[in-house]
Amino acid sequence: MKIQVIGAAGAGKSTLCKYIGEKAGIYWIDTDRYLWKDPDFTVNHPVEERLRMYRKDRSSHDGYVVSGSVHTWNPQGFADRELLVLMLLDETIRMRRLYDREFSNFGARMLPGGDHEQITREFLDWCKTYLTADENAVCSLACHRHFLREAKCKTLELDSNQSVDVLCRLVLKEFRREK
Repeated sequence: MKIQVIGAAGAGKSTLCKYIGEKAGIYWIDTDRYLWKDPDFTVNHPVEERLRMYRKDRSSHDGYVVSGSVHTWNPQGFADRELLVLMLLDETIRMRRLYDREFSNFGARMLPGGDHEQITREFLDWCKTYLTADENAVCSLACHRHFLREAKCKTLELDSNQSVDVLCRLVLKEFRREK
């Protein structure tokens, strides 16, 4: 079983993939782990380190469910996936989730005068471009729709404003469906 889940920040990719991994007994790969070196999400791992972690995960596990993408630094990454899922979520709900997550992670540090205020503001401003940025953007709906069109595997679009259990069942049902 090789499933990749993509979508905007805050759409619920990590939550769903962790759940699928537990339910299906497969390894969950969180691509944020490849990218971020620190818990404040301010320092990136060098590309060579990302590739080392990626190769280790791939050589250690036959199956996977992966949340996110690696296309900007590893264009062939997860090319052997059997299902590509795009999670979509109403922008108001998504931006509320992101704000709440930032507050949960950084508390008063993200508020005016806090040492994480600028980083949080820039992150949330970037997240607001998901629907309007073109397919060349690092993370945009246009880019993700392009991935779906070009995929050589089954694809699925989901409204992620459903329970994680329902989403998991829909993904696993599509995975088991004959092409």
